[in-house]
Amino acid sequence: MTDKITNWTSADDAVVENAIRRGASRRELLKMLLAGGAAIAAGGVVLGRATQAVAATPVSGGTFKAAGWSSSTADTLDPAKASLSTDYVRCCSLYNRLTFLDKDGKTQMELAESFDSKDAKTWTVKLRKGVTFHDGKDLTADDVVFSLKRHLDKAVGSKVAKIAAQMTGFKAVDKSTVEIALADPNADLPTILALHHFMIVQDGTTDFSKGNGTGAFVLETFEPGVRSVVTKNKNYWKSGKPYLDSFEFIAISDDSARVNALLSGDINFAASINPRAMKLISGQQGFELSKTTAGNYTDLNIRLDMEPGKKA
Repeated sequence: MTDKITNWTSADDAVVENAIRRGASRRELLKMLLAGGAAIAAGGVVLGRATQAVAATPVSGGTFKAAGWSSSTADTLDPAKASLSTDYVRCCSLYNRLTFLDKDGKTQMELAESFDSKDAKTWTVKLRKGVTFHDGKDLTADDVVFSLKRHLDKAVGSKVAKIAAQMTGFKAVDKSTVEIALADPNADLPTILALHHFMIVQDGTTDFSKGNGTGAFVLETFEPGVRSVVTKNKNYWKSGKPYLDSFEFIAISDDSARVNALLSGDINFAASINPRAMKLISGQQGFELSKTTAGNYTDLNIRLDMEPGKKA
């Protein structure tokens, strides 16, 4: 099909898009357009259209470097103990949950294919087949039972022990079926298990230094409080993903240093930008501010060990 404005075909568009992906400069692209018979004004139309198409189409390959503000020597690869945003980023890269919340806050299946219950008290979970851990072991119901039960073990120190306490029984019915019993009916169990801490780990795991999960990336480097590097899981169960070859997360606690690293090109993404820095970045070419809707909240804890007005 030929464009009436540019006299350019869809095949020509594809050539330009491929050139953009190879890193061709704007001048080189305009020369290509003119050589193909496009007018200068029309060349801008084609170039803009092709650039938008490339931006909208995921491309495999490359390394992504991101920096966050919350990190310390207490950083962990054990999802049950995760407490900082950097912990959550790492765990989401290495592991999967039974369910997850999509961008609209709706519960979706991940390692689970289905959650069923007649009374919201006893739940039957069917697991996705064909999922393997980074070491090649198949995911089974035993892994799920182990992962959930460990939150009830005080020695583990799970950050969601109080939430997990409602789960009173676990049973591996077969290799791909798990039964979960609750103390009381709770229709929100599938949503509760979307919490980052309920990542599924391999049965019997006590050493989390390798980050052996079912996630999109495999651990390469982990320096608590400094940086983490993960590489593409070539056997990932989600076909065609991940797109990135590697992902590096760097700890930069200082706001100004984090923004400077972004502006200088040392990193591709900076999390938690303050309002002043947002104004600075919004005026720079080549940068985009991304705002996400999240269920963040601030705790207001009330003491229950003394009456109002009394001194501690």
